Amino acid sequence: MVRWRFRITGIVQGVGFRPAVYRLAKKMGLAGFVRNDSNGVTIELEGPESDIATFIDALKKSPPPLARIDIIEREEVAPTSEKRFCIVLSEAEERKTTAVSPDISVCDNCLAEMRDPANRRFLYPFINCTDCGPRYTITRSVPYDRPNTSMAAFAMCPACRREYENPLDRRYHAQPISCYACGPRLSLLNGRERSDLPSGDAIERTVELLRKGHIVAVKGLGGFHLMCDATNAETVAKLRERKRRPAKPFALMVRDLTAAKSVAHIDTMEEQLLTSRERPIVLLKKGPEEPSGLSPCDAVAPGIDRIGLMLPYTPLHYLLFDHIHTPLVATSANLSDEPIIRESGELLEKLGDVVDAVLDHDREIVNACDDSVVQVVNGAPQWLRVARGIAPLTMKLPFPTEKKVLAVGANQKNTIALAFDGKIVLSPHIGDLNGIEAMEYFERTVETFRRF
Repeated sequence: MVRWRFRITGIVQGVGFRPAVYRLAKKMGLAGFVRNDSNGVTIELEGPESDIATFIDALKKSPPPLARIDIIEREEVAPTSEKRFCIVLSEAEERKTTAVSPDISVCDNCLAEMRDPANRRFLYPFINCTDCGPRYTITRSVPYDRPNTSMAAFAMCPACRREYENPLDRRYHAQPISCYACGPRLSLLNGRERSDLPSGDAIERTVELLRKGHIVAVKGLGGFHLMCDATNAETVAKLRERKRRPAKPFALMVRDLTAAKSVAHIDTMEEQLLTSRERPIVLLKKGPEEPSGLSPCDAVAPGIDRIGLMLPYTPLHYLLFDHIHTPLVATSANLSDEPIIRESGELLEKLGDVVDAVLDHDREIVNACDDSVVQVVNGAPQWLRVARGIAPLTMKLPFPTEKKVLAVGANQKNTIALAFDGKIVLSPHIGDLNGIEAMEYFERTVETFRRF
């Protein structure tokens, strides 16, 4: 009998890593523990050496879906003769190097539960689990535990607590876990008047406004989208006039892949990108105009043969498209050369004359994050903007780093990067640094990554 300590770095927090380790250790009859810390995950395993080797091999070959193992360090420690394996509380250290997971689109399991009338989260607009949902945008610091996120403001109900504490449950230590009884709530703002409505009513009222040709700001994972009916030429023209954006193309969100194929030519690689868990905006060649009248109007992307499409990626998006079948403009809510807006107060202050209503919720967006943008060139993806779903992006370097480096990027299309401990960490897209607000966002991002 031997005991080994393994230190694992990579994307290993907030992705169901500890419960996967727990289940595998229990299955193999190994003793010890697994724990999050500020550098990643620590595992101690006690048992026959051959079983421990089999365990590590299995973990490397089949990690949880959202996990990525970069480095495994190991050292032998003295056996303790303990008989059980457990998950222990996180340990905070002064030096933090763990990777923070990007936000991931809602998974199929959660969507199935959201569609099940017998499920207690039926039509719940904030459903998530360890395989999906917000990560970076709600994280204040690491380790990635609920007190270090904006979900700290929501006390778990007993039912959510039972799921959260059960290592065999899909929501074990899913930090954004919530339900109708204890989670965030939707509200609808007309002007500055806020209506705290049941989620179904807020969604139906929003759909009604969109159908009538109004412009609604909808809160997503990393900020607000300005949304309107993309088939309504008068409404799109109104959005361009109000936002002072005469020609730059608007991104669209469509209900599903079938709808996407009705408005654009999509090859196999583009389809894979559209439906990937990252859910980027994919630049596609415009398709022929639909006789059904569901084609976006020319004002969405005037004078060019390309169109930017994305599929729904939050439960709220899916619930909106349950009631509306037309493509929706889904452009970032911001002023020219400013970052995406993440708070309703700032939105009303800056874009109050642009929007007719705001679909808001009370889960704070700690870190703003725009949509990623990609196109396919010669059969391979070319990323034009790395943000939601991809960044923060950690990449291993093929050589050691002698210095710790902060790279601050360019004035236009800005992104920052850190190099340390043989790796590079890339921030989400920040944008053009042409104004005070953009510079403040830049400095806030530097501070966020310093905290991480």
